[in-house]
Amino acid sequence: MDIIVAYFHALLQPEVLKQDFEQIRSTGASSIVYAIHEQEERRGPRDFERGLRQARDAGLKIHLSLGRFGNIFAGPALMPSWYTFRHPQSRVLDQHGRYHEISCFNHQSFRAWLFHEIDHYLSIYPIAGIVLDEPRGLEVTCYCPACRALCPDVTDLARFRRRSMIEFLHELCGHIKQVGAHIKTTVVLHPHDISLAEDLATIENLDTLGCHLFWDMLQADVSQVELWGRQVLEATRGATKRSQLWLQNFNISERNAAAMETAFTGILSLEPDELGCYYFWRNNADPMQVWDTTRRLLKRVPRRQLHWRMYTSPSPLPYPMNITLPSRERSLNKPPLTPLATLTGSSLADLTGIDSKRPTAPLPEITASEPADEGQGLATRPTLPLPETFLSEPAQEENRPTRLPTTPLPELEHELYEQTPGQASLPEPSPDKADEPRDPQDG
Repeated sequence: MDIIVAYFHALLQPEVLKQDFEQIRSTGASSIVYAIHEQEERRGPRDFERGLRQARDAGLKIHLSLGRFGNIFAGPALMPSWYTFRHPQSRVLDQHGRYHEISCFNHQSFRAWLFHEIDHYLSIYPIAGIVLDEPRGLEVTCYCPACRALCPDVTDLARFRRRSMIEFLHELCGHIKQVGAHIKTTVVLHPHDISLAEDLATIENLDTLGCHLFWDMLQADVSQVELWGRQVLEATRGATKRSQLWLQNFNISERNAAAMETAFTGILSLEPDELGCYYFWRNNADPMQVWDTTRRLLKRVPRRQLHWRMYTSPSPLPYPMNITLPSRERSLNKPPLTPLATLTGSSLADLTGIDSKRPTAPLPEITASEPADEGQGLATRPTLPLPETFLSEPAQEENRPTRLPTTPLPELEHELYEQTPGQASLPEPSPDKADEPRDPQDG
């Protein structure tokens, strides 16, 4: 279960942003939603770029909400759409000839402008996803020339309007994926439009489907939270989409503070893929207390399901190394050890890892005398010492050659592998204690 937090505040003070993003990250959140209105980025591109970069450096993914674009989507600021104001011919026209302050999504000029705006944001800023917040336009049946041309049957305009909205969101999500296949697409519904969930779940390029469970704003009983959320989960799980449920942690006072915890418990019981809330949002009687309560509630999210990042900025993964670890089977297939006396100069260099081209002191000729019987010791040591480069390289435990079962090793090899400085030799187990169980307290 991922936690996503809506951050609807100005990006003007870097120090304030740093503290805010650290607090959000401390809750276990992996992403934020930031709403941008049509003219904000053009009036402060430096602030916008710096704020999004700070969020990314804090380990947060940025999902951009298209606030009030065409007055079709919701937004935190109650400002009209600049495009709709400048292009009044794109507005919805009802059957009585009255215009409504919302652009019709069947106007190709409006779609072209919206797609161009999305291209601009995704090509410049570090954005991980686009949020389509509470798309609207079904409350009024449109009789504009574009809709009448697409649906000549007047009696079917209401159903056509619904089909057109699904087709518009389908084309919009498809265009976002064309810009960047990694960009996540999310549609968050108003509870009054929850009936669209099943149709929206059929959109191929839609990744996440959510709902704002604002029971208090709609003057509904808190029990409706689970009912609305269950409808979203049924639609998403049947279509393999991610689900996103939002908690109302704003407009909270003593009257509904206990109901907020009840709503959170209901959301948590549904086990959505993502749980959303707000960071210090509007009209709380005690903003600090509401945020502290929100943080306490988020700690109830199972930690094994949270998305934690141990780094602050993305970094490429290292290339895998082809390392083969030694095993018992590999050690059994090793060839028998050849006495050093029979090795040539090149073979000895291969064995010790010493470059034959590097000037070294010549090795003395090794002679070994045959023992008189099995109980006699090993051969006499050479009179001259070995080079320092040969003795300074400790033998690795996993590369230690296997002892020959019949022919004893020369004393030189015994000196090399069992008396190398810094490496202790293992004693041979006695025959009478080979089958004794090992004491668990032994090292």
